[in-house]
Amino acid sequence: MKIGLAGLPMSGKTTVFNMATRANAQLRDFIAQSEEINTGVIKVPDPRIDYLTSIYKPRKTIYGTIELTDIPGVSKDETGFSRKTLGNIRACDALILVVRLFPDANVPHIRNSVDPARDLEELTLEFILADLEVVEKRVERLSKEMKTGKKPESIREFDLMSRCKEILEGNGMLADVAKNPEEMLLLRTYRFLAQKPIIVVGSCSDDQVKTPGDPMVRKFQEACAARRLPEMLISAKTEMEISSLSPEEETAFLTEFGIGESGRNRLITEAYRTLNYISFLTVGEDEVRAWPIQRGINAVKAAGTVHSDIERGFIRAEIVAYKDFVEKGGMNGAKQAGLARLEGKEYIVEDGDIVHFRFNV
Repeated sequence: MKIGLAGLPMSGKTTVFNMATRANAQLRDFIAQSEEINTGVIKVPDPRIDYLTSIYKPRKTIYGTIELTDIPGVSKDETGFSRKTLGNIRACDALILVVRLFPDANVPHIRNSVDPARDLEELTLEFILADLEVVEKRVERLSKEMKTGKKPESIREFDLMSRCKEILEGNGMLADVAKNPEEMLLLRTYRFLAQKPIIVVGSCSDDQVKTPGDPMVRKFQEACAARRLPEMLISAKTEMEISSLSPEEETAFLTEFGIGESGRNRLITEAYRTLNYISFLTVGEDEVRAWPIQRGINAVKAAGTVHSDIERGFIRAEIVAYKDFVEKGGMNGAKQAGLARLEGKEYIVEDGDIVHFRFNV
């Protein structure tokens, strides 16, 4: 799962990156802005993996991960994202847009005032205009192709691109434009920015996190609701400062600041929800591991995430649900209770399935 962090300079974007990844990426001012990318990995906490590790005591324990990329903001001449930056954003599976809410005279806003609704609109408009340029060129080319002979595939793509063009010209996003799996597959080849799953983070002060009625918070939430985008508030500066502490100390500080759950964990949860991800589990003396996959994937495709040879030689998947493993005191207990199942290629893997793949190559 690769997620890009995008936002205007001085929005707190790199601070959110450092908070989430426990990295120490340099915080730059707008003048020193460059096209350098920071990349970090977030380990996904999973109490199921912790429990299974305590049972199997494996040589390796591997949690699911999220690759987070801190993408540079708008270019220095303020004309928007550079083409290189747009290319980096297109390569991501999803986006976290960081919008500034916090006031700070020592960190001037590049637009000279803090306005989360305006900033969110600027970011989404950048994506819409970039996609519209691609769509217009494709519509023009398809029109020429269709004059020489109306191929069914060209007609279908022309219809889809025409709908995209109409939506983008109306300042809309492309999340719901595809009408069937065939169109969804075609759209993926274009990697449209306005189609990507988006989470919006309001980078705010400690007081704003604790004050839902704050005017700036309300303005931010209303702007996200208008775009139908999931949002959350994170006091990134404070959470970045305490993210290097031990888990016990971090929890104590979060409680002191009135923050129930860390911004890192909330981001992970929202990323899994937005991208429709789950995890299946594998166990043994060598390794206990979580394997993130998208919900709805069948057993043979899940096998391919472990190794292409297992997918190629797939025979059966032996499945024990995690809850059954716990309730029956382990794998043997689950099997004795008849709760271990052999499933074929088309079985849809569920969150928390403990899977052993049988294969032959």
